[in-house]
Amino acid sequence: MHRYLLLFALLIPGPGHGAEPVRVAVAANFRATLEQLNPLFQQQTGYQVELSSASTGVLVSQILHGAPFDLFFSADRQAAFVVADAGVATPRDQPFCYAVGTLVLAGGNGRLSQLGDPALSLAIANPATAPYGAAAMAVLERPEFREGRDRKLLRGANVLQAYQFWHSGAADLALLPAAMAPRATPVPPAWHRPLEQFALALRPPADHPALNSYLNWIRSDTVRALITDAGYQPCP
Repeated sequence: MHRYLLLFALLIPGPGHGAEPVRVAVAANFRATLEQLNPLFQQQTGYQVELSSASTGVLVSQILHGAPFDLFFSADRQAAFVVADAGVATPRDQPFCYAVGTLVLAGGNGRLSQLGDPALSLAIANPATAPYGAAAMAVLERPEFREGRDRKLLRGANVLQAYQFWHSGAADLALLPAAMAPRATPVPPAWHRPLEQFALALRPPADHPALNSYLNWIRSDTVRALITDAGYQPCP
């Protein structure tokens, strides 16, 4: 009898069967982490998650122009509040920190002094749309790296493309999120604006059971620990 009850339980669809999926807009640096985490959520709840990824600035533009996302994972604090202040989300749904990023130097001999060598090409994300790219430019503007100003600088549309430039050999060095290059050399956090990454629900969770479940899950201690394991620092 126990065997038949177990079989019957396996055949019953989970609470998310046939439910509306969670449509997530995620900054490029955090996409790989969510791709690893989301299957755990889907297995536990039955709810599906659909990801769309780009640089934070591009996602902000898409959201403000009406893109139908349910949740926004920004690569910095400011962008999340720009969206919140634009009235896209409900007033009670405020941005919350989900991770703090670390900028690292990948390639070469592991010494930060290489950033002052004009003979070494460097890949970064577009500083106009990507917070990690803006952080990279703040580092490059330091006086000790002034001699490297004439180097070949490759700007990727986002951190993933910057990583691809370096990984393919098109650039000697790259300034990237630690989650993309865990063995690379950390850049002192004081050299750039903090990379506090904030998320924001774009529709009322009470009206979307899958979104409400996902928000509770992503804020859980277990998932926060997994995010830290992926190469991020915990929120303050």
